[in-house]
Amino acid sequence: MQDPYQTYLDNLAAANSLIKPRFAPGLTEAAIIDAIRENAERLFRLHRENDAILQEILFSKTAQTLTASEADALRALAGALFNYNRSADVGIAYRIHQLLYEYARLHGDTDLIVRELYYQGITLFYLNVRDSGTGVNLFHEQIGAYFRAGAEYLSQYETLESVETRGYILRSLGNIKHSLRLEQFAKGLSVSEKLWADYLAVFTRAMEIFTSPRYREMNPELPWESFCYAMHYDRTQFLGTLRTRPDPEISAAVLESAGYVYRHQEQIAAAGERTVGSRTQYVYAAARYHAGQSELSELLDTLFSILDAAGAQDHSGDGIWTNLTVPEYLHHYAALLPEEAQRALRPRLDRAMENRIQYLYRLPVNEYAGQVSNLLLSTLGHSSKADDRFSNHVLEYILACHPPTFVHSEVLGILTRWFCAHIADVAPAMLDGLLGIPHPAESPETLAAFLEQAYHVGLYHDVGKCMLLSYVGQYSRRLLDEEFACIKLHPVFGCSLLENLGLSDYACAAQYHHRAFDASGGYPAVFAECPQRTRLLVDIVTVADALDAGTDNVGRSYAAAKTFDQLVDELRAGRGRRYSPTVVDLLDDAAFYKRTKAFLEESRRHAYMHAYCGRGQA
Repeated sequence: MQDPYQTYLDNLAAANSLIKPRFAPGLTEAAIIDAIRENAERLFRLHRENDAILQEILFSKTAQTLTASEADALRALAGALFNYNRSADVGIAYRIHQLLYEYARLHGDTDLIVRELYYQGITLFYLNVRDSGTGVNLFHEQIGAYFRAGAEYLSQYETLESVETRGYILRSLGNIKHSLRLEQFAKGLSVSEKLWADYLAVFTRAMEIFTSPRYREMNPELPWESFCYAMHYDRTQFLGTLRTRPDPEISAAVLESAGYVYRHQEQIAAAGERTVGSRTQYVYAAARYHAGQSELSELLDTLFSILDAAGAQDHSGDGIWTNLTVPEYLHHYAALLPEEAQRALRPRLDRAMENRIQYLYRLPVNEYAGQVSNLLLSTLGHSSKADDRFSNHVLEYILACHPPTFVHSEVLGILTRWFCAHIADVAPAMLDGLLGIPHPAESPETLAAFLEQAYHVGLYHDVGKCMLLSYVGQYSRRLLDEEFACIKLHPVFGCSLLENLGLSDYACAAQYHHRAFDASGGYPAVFAECPQRTRLLVDIVTVADALDAGTDNVGRSYAAAKTFDQLVDELRAGRGRRYSPTVVDLLDDAAFYKRTKAFLEESRRHAYMHAYCGRGQA
C-alpha cells in the first residue's frame, strides 16, 4: 500500500489509542490534565493530517481523473477500513466504494460494477442508524437501491464467469431485506400485512435461488448454506412482534427459521467447535411456544436454565446478552402466568433481576461499550422501569461508555445546577412550576431536591449519543455528511430512552437542547412546543451546552477551543434567536460572569479526573 494510504491507517490506529488513555498510578491531577491536553493536541494534528490525506487521495478525485493504480490502492484501503462490525472506518470505505462504482461505470467493467454495488450497500448498511424504539432507519431506501441494482445482474449470472461476481449478486439478492424496515420487528411493533408480504417475497425469491440445484451445481464452491442461514436468522427477528401480537402465519415462519438456525448451530456444536448460543436456545424455545408446540412453563424453564448456566464473569457476546437480556424476557413471559403461579416464581424472578444489576455493576465500561449500550436500549422494559437502581445505573453506564461524552455531560449537570442556584438567589419566582414543583426555592430542603433534579436534567441531556459511539468517537478526520446526519439524531434517541425509563422531564432537555430558542432552526425538526414545566431548564441546558462545548481546552485542542469571553459574546449575539435572553441576561451580572468563568474551569477539571481516573478506568 502506498505511503499516504498507509499513513492514514497508521493515523487511525494512533487516534484510537489516544481516545482511551491509561495513566500510571500516582500521577498528580496537574500531570493527568496535562497528559489529556497533550493527547488532544496530538489528535488535532492527526485530524488535520488525515483531512489533507483524504483530500489528496479521495475527495479531489473523480471517475475521470482516477488512474488504474489509484483505483487499486483505494480498493486496498477500503478493504483495510471495512470489516463489517469491526470496521476501522466504514464511512471512508463507503465513500471509496462510491468513487470506485463511478469508475467502474465509466470503464464499462461489469464485474467491478457488481462488486461496488454490493460494497456500497453493505458499507452504508453498517454506517446506517437503525432503532426499533423510535422507528429510525436513516438510509434504508438507498441501501435497498444498491442491493436491488446488484441483484438485477442475476439475469446475467451465467454470462458472468467470475465466481466472485456471482457471489456478490447472490449476497445483494439476500440483502434486499435491509430495505424493509426490519427494525420494526425487534420490539414487537405492529407489522402490516403489506410489510410482511413484501418481506416474504424477498425471502422466498432469495431462498429459491439459494436452494436451487441448478445454481448450486454451477458454483458448488459458494457458501450456499451460509446464505440460507443468514436469511433464516434474520427472519427470527419477527419473534418480537409475536410477543405483542399473535399471528399463526408469522409464528409458523419464525418456527421454521428458528429450527433451521438451531439445527445449524447444533451441527457445529456436535463437531466440537462451539455450543448452541443462548440467544438461539431462547429463540427456538420461544418460537415453539408461540406456534403452540410447547407450554409456557417449558419456555420459562428454558429461560431459567439459560440464565443459570451463564457465568457471572462471562463477558463474551453471548454472556453479556444472557445476563442483561434474559431477565427481561423472564419478566415478560412470567406476567402471562396466573397470579398464583407468578407469586410462586417471584423469588426466582427477583433473584434474576438482582443478578442482572450486579452483573452490570461489575461489567468493565470501556471494553464493551457499544454492545452493552445497544442491548440495554433494546431491552428496557417493565422490570427496568420498576427498579430505580437499575435505571440509574443504566444511564450512568451509558454515559461512561464514552469518556468525552461523560465529561461534557457531567459539566452540563454541574452548570445547570449552578445557573438554577443563582436564579434561586436573584429571582426565585422564575423557578416556580419547574418540574411540577410550585415553589422550588421556598425552603432549603425543597431547593436542594430541585437542584439535584436540575443536575440530572443536564447530566442526561446527551445520553442519546450512546447509540452513535462510532460517530461521536470519530476524532481522526472531518465527519462526513452521512455521519453528521446520524449524529443529529441523538436528541431523538436520548428522549426515547429517558421516556422509556419514565423520566419525561429529563427527556425534554435531551429532545430540545439543539433547537433554537425561537424555534427558527436547529435539530431535530420538533414541532411541538417544549412544556413550560421544563422550558427554563431546557434553555439553561442549551446555553450551558454551548458554554462547555465551545470552551473546552482540556479534551480538545487549544486551536479549536474558544475563550470564555468569545463564547459569551456569541451567546449575546444569538440572544433571543438561538439562545434564551432570560438565561443569557444572567451573564450580564459582572460578578456572576466572573464566578461562572472560574467555576466552569474548575468543574471541567473535576469532570475529566472523574471520567479518566474514576469510572473511566473501570
